[in-house]
Parts: sequence; C-alpha cells; structure tokens
Amino acid sequence: MVKIIFTDVDGTLFDSASALSKVNLNACLKAHKNNIKVVINTGRYGENAIRVGEMINAEKYNGYIIGNDGAEIWSFEKQEWIYLQQLTQTDTTKLYKFLTNYNDKMILHFNSIDTLYVNHAANSWGKWVENLQIKIVQLKDFKDITMPISKIMVILEKYLLSENIAKFISAFKSEFPHLTIVQYHTNVFSIGVKDISKGSAVQWLCNLLEIDTKDALTIGNGFNDLPMFEISGHPIVMENANIALKPFGKIISPSNDDHGVGHIINKAFLPLCTIFKFYHINAEKSLSTDFSPHF
Repeated sequence: MVKIIFTDVDGTLFDSASALSKVNLNACLKAHKNNIKVVINTGRYGENAIRVGEMINAEKYNGYIIGNDGAEIWSFEKQEWIYLQQLTQTDTTKLYKFLTNYNDKMILHFNSIDTLYVNHAANSWGKWVENLQIKIVQLKDFKDITMPISKIMVILEKYLLSENIAKFISAFKSEFPHLTIVQYHTNVFSIGVKDISKGSAVQWLCNLLEIDTKDALTIGNGFNDLPMFEISGHPIVMENANIALKPFGKIISPSNDDHGVGHIINKAFLPLCTIFKFYHINAEKSLSTDFSPHF
C-alpha cells in the first residue's frame, strides 16, 4: 500500500524543457487530496526545491520538501527547515583548497540553501542553472563562501580516464574519510556529509511521519536516486534513466516527456499488481549517453 510518494524533479517530474505538465500536476493534486503526500526529493538547492513544492500545492497540505540530495528537509506547516546536514566551515575551507589544488580545471558548485557559489562557469550547465533562479556568487577565494554548505558538486567538462577518476576518489577518501563522495555520471561528483542521501532523507521523514518505508513510492531517473530506490517498497525508475539504474525499479514508468510521474501516481491508487499490467521493466533499452544534470 502506498502511503507517501517521493519524486525527483529534473528528468522525472519536469519534462526536458524543465516544465511541469498538467498531467503530472493533476496527479500530484489527486494524491494530496487522497491524503498521500507527494514530497519533492531533489538535488536542487533548498529555496528552489521549496518553489517546486509550491508548484504542486504541497504547502496547502502541510507537505515537505527534500533539497540538496537529502541534506535539507523543509516543513510547510512549520515554515522552517526541520532537518539540516551541512558541512562545517572547516571542512568547506579544506575542501575548497583540496579541490582547487587537485585540478584547477574542476568546476565547483558549493550549494547552500539559497546561494550557489561557483569557481568557473560550466557551459553545458548554463541553461539548467538559469532555470534554478538561484543567487550565484563567483568564487575568487574560499572566504567568499558566507553561507553553510549542504553539498558540493564537482564537474569535469573534460572526461577523465577511469584510472584517473579512481585516483581522485581515493585521494578524496584519504583526505576526508568522514565525508561522502558520490559519482553521478562519468564527469559529475557530489560531496556531502557522511551517509546523507536522498535515501537517508526518505528514512528520516518516514520515521517522523510513522510510515514504514515499504509503503513509500519513489520515482527518479538519476544515480543520486539510487539510495531512495534501495530503501523504498515501491521504487519506480523512469524510462529515460540510464540502463544501469533500471534493474533497481520494480516498474519502469513512461519517460519524463510522456508524463511518467502522472501515470505512476494515478496507478498508485490501484493494487500494485495492477500497476505491473501497465508497465514492466525493459532491460534492453540502449545505454543513455546524456550527462546533463539529473537531480
């Protein structure tokens, strides 16, 4: 039985033009009206994640928002962040120095609740960052970072060989064993507080609401969605996801351009066995080569 729904945003709830379709919106409203909360669970920074939540009227149903890959949880009822897992100022400073010294070509995004601190502009991410409507601060020095940081994105516009990536990850773990690094794609990495993920946020919020995670339905398309797939009873992977993720979904939904979230939510009101008649895992899909952000 589905008692709560967690959905990713980019590549999942939003279509390829970063728009929310009427089908997806109406399905979210249907869930809310049936006392099933739809929780945005995104890698987007906090303030923008709240705006996405408002788009599906989560504030009218005392809903919640998860931002920065599980580091932040917002309560519309309390109008405050009820859960924050942020890097210490010491770690933020050390990470800035470590990353800039390791490879000065790395593009670094230091994500806070309401500000994105960047050292270089990433051409391939320009439109996505523009869609965030985020306050951007150009970094010249670590002292320019004035807000607590929830997550650091490391982006390589020139792909490294696998052995060089392994060396980078090994060097990071040696220097920061108390933190977590996750490889999203061939050229994208995320750094944050140890063991904090979309999955840990799902667990925390379900505990708060006294809902068993086996009754949680999770929908996503990116590798940062994997922790919530692994913890939920009803993991749904988008058709447009990388083929490597598809075995982790009980169901493969239609793509984000075919209102996959809306279709899945509408079917969630039926027995799960009925949903399987509509969608099934297709492990023969070709491997995606799209390395644009999927949060």
